[in-house]
Amino acid sequence: MKTSRILLIIAMMASGLGFNSCSPEDDIKNPELKPLLLNEDFAKGFVDNTTLAVPGWINFNEIGVSKYKWQEYQHNAYAEFTSYQSGNAVNIGWLISPAVTLTGEQKLSFQASQSYVTSASNSLEVLISTDFDGTNVTAATWNALPATLPTTASTYFLFINSGTINLSAYTGKAYIAFKVKGSGTNTALDGGYQIDNVKIFK
Repeated sequence: MKTSRILLIIAMMASGLGFNSCSPEDDIKNPELKPLLLNEDFAKGFVDNTTLAVPGWINFNEIGVSKYKWQEYQHNAYAEFTSYQSGNAVNIGWLISPAVTLTGEQKLSFQASQSYVTSASNSLEVLISTDFDGTNVTAATWNALPATLPTTASTYFLFINSGTINLSAYTGKAYIAFKVKGSGTNTALDGGYQIDNVKIFK
């Protein structure tokens, strides 16, 4: 009997049916990490209600004096463009990301909100360029991206998700731009847009 029991134990060890040193961690799968080419929450260097100056980003006023500013709400920093009290009949502002190198596998996401926008002509566009030279904004070709954006019916300052925007049609060096049009003399067009949590990932 004793010999039979020893032989059984030896057989179980050889077959791997017993005495395995598995830990619970062996059954846990790590979540798939998405490498980020761009990850901007506009918190670095933040100074509330000042002209936004984030390293690598271009803050360009095509028409009028208004530029994107840093703003904060409930301890959350973000970028905001508004024509309010600019004194200009037309304001067009751009916020352009640093260059990223796309391989046809990347996606874009961000969050946006609006404040006091009552007309579709007071607009926000999300654009991409692969021929921007880093300087001449209006000379580049900019293509609109199909993002979910705030509308005139959106709750003021309530950030909404853009959705996952497929960038597979683009390869090589590229820039993402957030372009706002408004007016500082027409109260129907002096609302603002807020941008936050811009990410480009696989």
